[in-house]
Amino acid sequence: MKVLIAGLVYGSRPLDVIIDNLSNLNYENADFVPINTEGIANAMNQAIDIAGVDGYDAIAYLANDIVEPKDWLPKKVEALQTYLNAGIVASSLDRVRRGVNSEHIISNWLLSMKVVEQIGVFNESMFPYGPIDLDYCERANLAGFNTYYVKDCLAEHLGGHATGEEYGYNKAELLQKNWAKHEADIRGYRDGSKNITIWK
Repeated sequence: MKVLIAGLVYGSRPLDVIIDNLSNLNYENADFVPINTEGIANAMNQAIDIAGVDGYDAIAYLANDIVEPKDWLPKKVEALQTYLNAGIVASSLDRVRRGVNSEHIISNWLLSMKVVEQIGVFNESMFPYGPIDLDYCERANLAGFNTYYVKDCLAEHLGGHATGEEYGYNKAELLQKNWAKHEADIRGYRDGSKNITIWK
């Protein structure tokens, strides 16, 4: 599996965590690109553009505030290739997963380009921050893909998941601001009044 590793730099924050994660990946068929674009969905979509042009099979997103465990990339690749109908996998942040269960996931994803072919890009309307990952998981699930935390692959999140101002804005305020729209979008995806496929 050919993997594009997209380092999401987000402003002027230090790259130490991303550099450490790159030294820890233990996987040969991968290339790295740093992405510094305002808006989380916008940055993730930039990686999709690059991966589509250059023929990658999957994108491994690396935020500069999540410390991955040793050999994180081969673990994710194996999960994406072997878990039932897997479309997106990630390291867990809260606890070690011992079993395999599809659930809405956050954290550093490994995203199959097969999912992108079906449902398109991330929802940029929740700018610069919001429940973008939950939106994409819902759309992927409705398209027939499962989304998993990888067994025995626990990462560490530095700072708050949906709080704090490490990106230069108040995450909690933006999450609250975009939550009603998110819920309306989910209802639309589920009842068919809103298309699960989004293209720029």
